[in-house]
Amino acid sequence: MTDQAQPRPTATDEILHSRRVVSSAVLVLAASMVIALVSYVWDWIDAVNAGEFPEPDEWFGMIGLVGLPYAAVVTRRLVRFERLLTVRERDAVQAFQDTVDNAHGWIWQTDADMRITYSSEGVQTLLGHGSTDVLGRTVCDLISDAASARPHVEPGGRQDLATEARHTDGSVRHLSTTVAPMYDESGRTVGYRGFTADVTAETVAQNVQDEQQRRYAESRTRIEQALDDPEAMYVVLQPIVDIDGRRIAGMEALARFSAEPKRTPDLWFAEAWEVGLGIDLELHAVDLACRRLPELPSHGYLSINLSAQTLTDPRLLDLLSGLGDQARRVVVEVTEHTAIEDYSVVADVLDRIRSMGARLAVDDAGAGYASMQHILRLRPDIIKLDRSIIADNDVDPARFALIGAMANFAVSLGMVVIAEGVETPGELAALTENQICHAQGYYLARPAVEPLMELAPPVASEAA
Repeated sequence: MTDQAQPRPTATDEILHSRRVVSSAVLVLAASMVIALVSYVWDWIDAVNAGEFPEPDEWFGMIGLVGLPYAAVVTRRLVRFERLLTVRERDAVQAFQDTVDNAHGWIWQTDADMRITYSSEGVQTLLGHGSTDVLGRTVCDLISDAASARPHVEPGGRQDLATEARHTDGSVRHLSTTVAPMYDESGRTVGYRGFTADVTAETVAQNVQDEQQRRYAESRTRIEQALDDPEAMYVVLQPIVDIDGRRIAGMEALARFSAEPKRTPDLWFAEAWEVGLGIDLELHAVDLACRRLPELPSHGYLSINLSAQTLTDPRLLDLLSGLGDQARRVVVEVTEHTAIEDYSVVADVLDRIRSMGARLAVDDAGAGYASMQHILRLRPDIIKLDRSIIADNDVDPARFALIGAMANFAVSLGMVVIAEGVETPGELAALTENQICHAQGYYLARPAVEPLMELAPPVASEAA
């Protein structure tokens, strides 16, 4: 590899060159002074021995002798300067050696064919080879395993290379290499110097970040498509039953997705929140649910699930106000899993929602501490007891007692209690013993696009 670019000497090269110049100047100046001194003295001796009067050139030589002390002082300073350069050269060489010894990487030098002529001990840590073992080998072969991925080093100018190589322990290392050409006096490339560092940790971290960004972009695109495609989301309705009156009291709207990938709604909403579109997706579900209000029995209400963030979004108030008188048939459910940072803000929004005639329910009550906070701070119209309390309440005295306590608490504050997740006749019977009048669950009616509108009359065994 050759190149006609001008050489770019390093700081060490410049020090060496300066030292050579000064050394040469000292030698020439010292020799010139000695020759001049001998010449002047010899001319005067000849004139004195011959008994002749000195000629003008002897007198000029005498003037030259007067300048010799000054020349001697200059020579002395040059000698001191040369010694200083020698110290600087030694320090520069030592500094380079310290860099080689302490660098967290591999320092190397090659000939014009990229064959290694010098290697620091860093190659041991980097690739597991001994520094003398790699002499004569090609740098590109060492820093890249795959022959098809061998980096190409251009003859001129500095280059940065990113490669992968396998350590002798079998692990794959991501390497970053800087290559700089070395030139002779004619500008021809005679070799290369370089530094190779292990950037595996940084590369892995960057790959993880790139993968996260890729997944984020895919997730956001998927949610945006679900928002734009009218076929991607639909609403099913699950009846909420008035146990005593044996009739449908209301319907809970539940979102379902026909878009790919096929998965449960909670995963869709979780993904939407991760990409900043949670409120948009919830409002879209509310809009689809409210469109089904005309299908409900005239006395029935529509229950919709919302997070606290969506509850305080101005677009929700616009949507509900657009329903006109139908807004009084809407129940807004705030889930237990929703954190509320400022109850005063939520309370202000609820006042406006209630002014339209809509009501508030706290969903999943009993599933955790947050639901009880919601009840105490928001004073809902409806408390929905979570399935975790309702399950086996007919055979678990603790659950039975807790349901009774919640029923008494709600009655004292004028609230309605709805039991969620009723799946057996025994659970329903135990609820009626605790004066729970409203329930929903698979035992009563499953969610459906075309929901059950009327309950079947009790069979003879139930009537008895």
